Amino acid sequence: MLLRGRVHEDWETMRRRILRETEEYLERALRNPKMSVRIPTHRVGCGEFPRAYAVAFWRRVLMLWESD
Repeated sequence: MLLRGRVHEDWETMRRRILRETEEYLERALRNPKMSVRIPTHRVGCGEFPRAYAVAFWRRVLMLWESD
C-alpha cells in the first residue's frame, strides 16, 4: 500500500504504525484538554448535518492536530 510517499508497507507494519499514531494522538489530547473535540451526533434517520458544518468540524480537528 502506498500512502503519501510511504514506501510499501506490509500489513503488520502498517497496523503497528497506525496503533502507535493513534496512541500518540490520544496521549497528546489527554495532556491538553484544548485538543478535546466533541463529536456531534444525532439519531440515525433524524436529519443530517449541513456540508459547511462538516467542513468546519474537520478544519478544527485537523488544525488542532497540526498546531501541536
